[in-house]
Parts: sequence; C-alpha cells; structure tokens
Amino acid sequence: MIFYPLLSLQAPVPASLVEFYPRGGLPNVAAKGAAGQPLRVAFLGGSITAAEGWRVHTLENLKKQFPKSNITEIFAAVSGTGSNFGAARLERDVLSKKPDLLFVEFAVNDGVGSAKVEDQMEGIVRQTWAASPTTDICFVYTVSETMLPELRAGRYQSAAVSMERVAAHYGIPSLNFGVEVARRVAAGLLVFTSPRDDTGFTKDKVHPGAAGHRLYAERLAGALPGFLAVGKAGGHVLPPARSANHWQRAKLLTLDALTLSPHWTRVAANDPHVTTQKGGLVPPTWVATLPGASVKFRFRGTQLGLVGLKGPENGIFRVTVDGKTVEGTLFDAYSQPGRFFLKPWFFPASLADTDHDVQIELLDKAPDKSALRNAVADKAPFATNGLYLSGVLIVGDQLGYMSESDNKSYVADKP
Repeated sequence: MIFYPLLSLQAPVPASLVEFYPRGGLPNVAAKGAAGQPLRVAFLGGSITAAEGWRVHTLENLKKQFPKSNITEIFAAVSGTGSNFGAARLERDVLSKKPDLLFVEFAVNDGVGSAKVEDQMEGIVRQTWAASPTTDICFVYTVSETMLPELRAGRYQSAAVSMERVAAHYGIPSLNFGVEVARRVAAGLLVFTSPRDDTGFTKDKVHPGAAGHRLYAERLAGALPGFLAVGKAGGHVLPPARSANHWQRAKLLTLDALTLSPHWTRVAANDPHVTTQKGGLVPPTWVATLPGASVKFRFRGTQLGLVGLKGPENGIFRVTVDGKTVEGTLFDAYSQPGRFFLKPWFFPASLADTDHDVQIELLDKAPDKSALRNAVADKAPFATNGLYLSGVLIVGDQLGYMSESDNKSYVADKP
C-alpha cells in the first residue's frame, strides 16, 4: 500500500486568517432572486473555473437559494489565462450578455501579486460598473500547492493580496478558497496533491479533483447568505480610481477592424483549431504561414498585446511599436497536435498614453520545439511555423486602420 503523508505535524493556520469578506454584498442579486426575477450569472476565470466543478455546483446552489428565478449561466472561462486577458475580453465575453452577477477567478493564473494585477482587476470592476451599475461582483481566490506556505503563515496568497486591495476599495465581497484548504492540510485532514481522487485535493498541484471542487463550492455556499444579506439594491457608484493605470480601457480588437496583408486565411468556424477551446470563446481567427504576413493598425494607449491559438504549427512573430521591436511566439511546451487553446501575449513594456503605430509580422524563424511536456508521435505539424491570430489586445482606443494602398496614411475606423 502506498502511504500519502497527511502533513499533520505542520503548524495550524492562524485562526485570524479571514476566509471571506461580505463588504457591500450582492444586494441586487438578493433583490432579484427574492422577487423571482431572472438571474444571469457570469463566471470569468481560467481552467479551474472552466472545469465542471465549483462553477456548476454554485449554479445549482443559487437555483436552490432562488427556486422561483430562472438562473442562466454566462460561461467566460479560458484555460491558462489571467486577469490581463480577462480585462481585455470582458466586454465581448461577459458584459455584452448583461450579467446580474459576475464571479472573477484569477488568483492561480495571475500567480504573483503586483501593481499590474491590481490595475487589471480594477479595470474589470470599472468596466463592469460603467457598463452595468446593477451588476454585482464577487472575487474568489483559488489556490495551488505553491501558495500553501503563505496561507499557513497567516497571509493570503500573493495574487489574492493584490486582488483584496481592489475588492476593499470597491466594496466587493470576496472568498479565499485557500484558507479552508490550508487549514485542512495543516490539520492532517486533507492531502493537497495525490494521484488518487479519494485521498487528494488535486493530482497536479493546481487543478482540484471532484472532491476539491465540492469543497470550493461548499465554502462559497456557506458564504453566500452573508453576501446576500448586506448592501442596498441599486446602482453601484464608481469611486475615484485607486490607480491611474487601471485597465478600464482594456479591449480586444478583432482582425476585421485592422489591416491584414495578403496571405492571411480566415479559419473556418468548424475547424478543430477553433472548436477545441471550450465555450465558443475563440474570436474570429486568421492564419498565416508565409513569412512577411503582417497586421497593421494604430492606437492610443498604454498596453499592447495579441491573442491567438497555441499549437505545434506556431512560429515566431515580431511586434514593432513606434520603431521598437520585440519577438515572440505562441508555441509552448503544451503545444501538441489537436491541442489548440487561446493564448495571450503582451508587449513587455508599458507605453506612454499617446498614439502608436503597430505592426505584427510573421518571421522566417522557428522556436525551439523540442521541449515538450509529453512525447508526441506525429511530428509533421511541427514543421509549420505560422501564426493563428485571434485578435489584438490594447488598453486604450483604436485610432483607425492603415490604408492598404499607403502604409503612411490612416483612415477612420471601419463600421
């Protein structure tokens, strides 16, 4: 028999570590639910939220809480992505569908707290309440094995610390799933990582198994009555921003709003590259395999990135902003045949909030494709070095697109 240590000799998690804060609560959800009105619940997050776990259980709990309400889900979880991409795609994936309640989960994928994480999360809040003041928001903080030492020491995991600063400023209720997980691990009641579902919270140090997701959902179900009992129904008023660098202007620009050189091909809606991603969240995507294929546009703002589909066919691209160039790739160690998922890439430097000329160009170069997490028998797809591009990410405003007949002239935005 294999013995999995229960870590019972570890010091207990301090009782002073607070698991959840009701703050301004979820008053509009409470009022609509009590009146039997329809409720649209959005889940914005990464793979932990995409799984058929705490998200599904939470919807079931809400339906029990408000049996007379027609409760529908807005699925907005993209595996492997954080609050930067979340802020950029918020309008497309969430706000356009008019949510009544928005859960935000990015603590594991954001990883380490920072001023930028705070700016991104603040952008999510400010976008939401600017567009829909009556939408209630709740932050939830997931946990990975590497975050346990902070919790056992009586501190929130790093990313959650940053997110809590935003939650406190805006009066947003929050729940830290990691507090109860860490307490049970410290008490010898739970093994965090185990190859067996019946003994461990997770198999891979990050993604909860079925029992782990049930634990997450149980803790949220326990906190929800407190969240629903406080606050006054009505529009949330945006206070002054806590940071001048918040991402309220974050947005995703689809390629039909930009200028594409020849040799780009629209990827069909039923292509496996597009359909692999769960939830229909892949924007219209174009592919280029010929070096020199480019995308050009102009914007005013402070952040720039792109999003595309990672996979074995990815090569190296070059992004030029105001004459400064950086190379990148969407290829990574998880890029395997048949595995195509959205992957954002951001220009590494912040930009002055001025006008910028941008060009994205596919190069005649290949990344090192030898470092894969799993062995692959079919090597043929790796011979291609292209780019599956699904959009451009900015914090700012598009100024126009570049005229194909004159690389120096710009015209008004396309309708």
